[in-house]
Amino acid sequence: MSSPPSPFGARAVALRVLLDAEDGREYASDLLEKALEEDRVSALDRSLATALVYATIRHRGTLDRILDAFSKVETEKMEPWMRWILRLAACQLLFLEKIPAYAALDEAAEQAKRHRDLRAAGFATGVLRALQRAIVRIEADASPKAASAAPEEESEWRKSLGEALEERWPDLPHRRLVPIPGGRRAIFDRDLWPDPWQEPAGFAGQMLSHPVWLVRRWLAKFGAAAAVGAMEAGNGHPPMVIRVNALKATREKLVERLRGEKVEVDEKRLHVAHTGPVGRLESFKDGWFAVQDEAAQRVAPMVQAKAGELVADLCAAPGGKTAQLAEGGARVVAADSELGKVKGMGKSFERLGVKSHLALADAKQPPFGRVFDAVLVDVPCSNTGVLSRRVEARWRLRDRDLHVLARVQRRILDAAVAVTKPGGRVVYSTCSLEEEENETLVRAAIREGNGLTLEEELKILPGPEWTCGGYAARIRLMAR
Repeated sequence: MSSPPSPFGARAVALRVLLDAEDGREYASDLLEKALEEDRVSALDRSLATALVYATIRHRGTLDRILDAFSKVETEKMEPWMRWILRLAACQLLFLEKIPAYAALDEAAEQAKRHRDLRAAGFATGVLRALQRAIVRIEADASPKAASAAPEEESEWRKSLGEALEERWPDLPHRRLVPIPGGRRAIFDRDLWPDPWQEPAGFAGQMLSHPVWLVRRWLAKFGAAAAVGAMEAGNGHPPMVIRVNALKATREKLVERLRGEKVEVDEKRLHVAHTGPVGRLESFKDGWFAVQDEAAQRVAPMVQAKAGELVADLCAAPGGKTAQLAEGGARVVAADSELGKVKGMGKSFERLGVKSHLALADAKQPPFGRVFDAVLVDVPCSNTGVLSRRVEARWRLRDRDLHVLARVQRRILDAAVAVTKPGGRVVYSTCSLEEEENETLVRAAIREGNGLTLEEELKILPGPEWTCGGYAARIRLMAR
């Protein structure tokens, strides 16, 4: 006999997860998965709790600034439970279109009452009603989309944030504007953000919910329009993107089968609209496709692996790039340092029909000789190119972390070169947009190495065309 459903609703589950994740010891995504399993919530509440947790974390910076405009107590000075109750409710009012305002406000009051008393409930209700009254309108956003790549023209690079905002949202009060992912925007009756001409990083960081130190870097490196595009992409809910398993299906046959399973699919880009667990689809169980972002799919082809070549993927988990390499007939060694991840890859490869040699190995010290024709290292990184999927990364990361990461990444790249045959290739990749982890590191390795040449380089910025971004470079070793 199955267990009864949980008495806890989606908002209660979301609040508990967000509170437990605040100290940073565990990821909210892991806590959410555990809570949904333990509380046995309904399918509807599972979907809502997931949306609440991820949206509230994504928009935390924006929500805090808005709440501060209507509260006598700054959010950072509130007790954690009150802070997250208000963030959750404000998130529903602004960013979750299908939730009635009364439901968000009533539940916030009840949560505050359960945590403290009627006075706390009154405080929460007062702040949220003031916020609600200040929203002039929420409407469709028909403005031109932001740029999706760093512009080549110097005039575009030098364009100020104020100018970029005028192009992105012409004739709108930018300091009163809240962009809402999915093509909507809210207009308030008062200024919320700093002056974009005087404090560009502060304005963009608050309006688009990114740390100011990161915004400052992106404005300087990519230009204002591309930086805004990357931040908007980081706030969006990314589509599920799939890749055809060439060993078992063609694009046409996969699309036909998915539609037979009542799954909406974009035939051109293979974006899938599926709200249930993908593992329940028969086409997935049969290994016809893998879930893999478009930017990530661009990396494995850069290895140029040929049938029969011996190729290593030294940071292989979860195995998507390994599968791509093996589908072309290469003999692939898939290595990772965590046993659980290695076992997970084994199950995935079995489903896909992929042949690969699994290895438990530290990428910084791989237990191999100079035997590989090519090596791929998709190194651990800051994840600044995939903030739409790694929703907590922006708030956990500090600028000093980039140098720590770069030292580890350089060790892995040097180790990859050391196990590659003369004349072979090494492809280095990250999900980061930061130069310390990408161009600067690769050029230093080539400059300090012996007979290394940069053959190809790829950098993708998130934006309207790419929901996620990253970097990859192919390095050629000198033949003897």
